[in-house]
Amino acid sequence: MDQDLQLSLANNAKQWLALSLSISSAEKISFDTIHDQFFVTYGAHFMAHVYRTTFERVLQNTPDAERSKLLVAFRHALDQALDDHYSAAVG
Repeated sequence: MDQDLQLSLANNAKQWLALSLSISSAEKISFDTIHDQFFVTYGAHFMAHVYRTTFERVLQNTPDAERSKLLVAFRHALDQALDDHYSAAVG
C-alpha cells in the first residue's frame, strides 16, 4: 500500500471515528428503536436482507486490501457462529 493511500485511509478512519463519537445518545436510542421496530415488524429474513445489502454496498466502496480484511473478518465470524450454533445443539 503506498503512502498516500495509507494516509488517506488513516484520515478516513479518523473522520468516521469523529462522526461516530458525534452521534448523540438520543440518536443512538432513536436508531435502536427504529432498528428494533423493523426487526419486530418485518422479521429476521427482512433484516438479514438489509444487513446483506448494507454489507455489499460497503464492499463496493472499500479499497481491495480493506475489502479483503472485511471478508476475512466476516468469514471468521460466520465460522465462529456456526461452531457456537452446532456445539449448543449437540451439548
